[in-house]
Amino acid sequence: MKTTLIPIVPTTISGQPTQMVDARLLHKFLEVGRDFTNWIKGRIEEFDFEMGLDFVSFDSPNPANQVSRGGDRKSKAYFVTLDMAKELAMIERTAKGRQVRRYFLECERQLHQLQYSTPVNLTRQSVAISPGQRQAINRQAWADVSGHARAAFHVRREALLRQYVEQTDQPRRSRIPEDLRPVWAR
Repeated sequence: MKTTLIPIVPTTISGQPTQMVDARLLHKFLEVGRDFTNWIKGRIEEFDFEMGLDFVSFDSPNPANQVSRGGDRKSKAYFVTLDMAKELAMIERTAKGRQVRRYFLECERQLHQLQYSTPVNLTRQSVAISPGQRQAINRQAWADVSGHARAAFHVRREALLRQYVEQTDQPRRSRIPEDLRPVWAR
């Protein structure tokens, strides 16, 4: 797909790999008349979306509120699955809603097509390009995926922190249980 309407972030929910989008970006693209917080909370309640299944949310610093209001104010970040994003787009019943829903469907179609048709050793194929061109391609590919990786990291970190707090009576303990620590940190 040549146009990226809303970045899709590969991540996991409840240990299952899934594709997610930032709900604020979806809200902005859909040009919804209501403010984001009321819109997302209303849709979650109205359509019984479930935390940890359809979306994840966590506190995130809002840089605009850090300076202008003089305090450590936070906003709530919401990442929604592609299925929830498609449903939210359909609910809006606008041209933008149809456009973004078709975009998500096309992204899913391309992902499935890639999973089943891409050769495993694509990089071993002989390609006649200069080392400079190869470096430029590598830099562009890294730039494209690094933003997604960073967002996926934050979503996963928040999920692990939430899981840790739910499993312990003392949420402020300094040691993370062995089973929640990554293998390399044990």
